[in-house]
Amino acid sequence: MHILIATDGSRQSLASATFLRSIVDPESVTKVGVVAVVSPLAAVPFAGDDSGGKQSIDELSFRRSAEKATQQLSEALADWGPPVSTHIYSGSPSSEIIKAANRFGSGLIVIASQSTRTQAVLMGSVAHRVMNQATCPVLVHRPGQKPKKPARKTASKARKQD
Repeated sequence: MHILIATDGSRQSLASATFLRSIVDPESVTKVGVVAVVSPLAAVPFAGDDSGGKQSIDELSFRRSAEKATQQLSEALADWGPPVSTHIYSGSPSSEIIKAANRFGSGLIVIASQSTRTQAVLMGSVAHRVMNQATCPVLVHRPGQKPKKPARKTASKARKQD
C-alpha cells in the first residue's frame, strides 16, 4: 500500500507522521510519499518558515520552506522501513493532495488537523475537504491539546498578595 502524508511544515504534521509509525506495520507499506503544496497566491510564509518574519517579501521562498518541511518529514520516516519520496506542488492544497493520492494510487492519506469544527465550517479546512473528497481512506490526526499558557499575574493581583 502507498501512503501519502501531507505536510504544511507544522509540528502537527510531524506529529502525524510519528503517529502513523506507531499504528501501521511498515511491512504492509510499499512506499510513502510526502507532499507539500505551495499556494501560488500565498501572502504568508509556509508554516515551517523559521525566519521570524525578518525577511523582506522578495527574500521569502515558499518553495524552499516546503522543501525543508518535506525533507524533515522524510528524515523522520527514514528508518521506519518503506522508501520515502518527497513532492512539492503548487495550487489549492486540498485539490493537489487528492490529485497526488490518485496519481500514486495511494491506499491512505495522512493529514494533520488544527482547526476546530467552527473554523472548518466558516473558513474551510484542508483536512476537512480532503476527508470529504478523497477516494481512499484518510487519517486525520489531531495531535492533542496545545499546552496552556501559565496565567499571568496582573499588577492588581500582585498588590493583593503583598
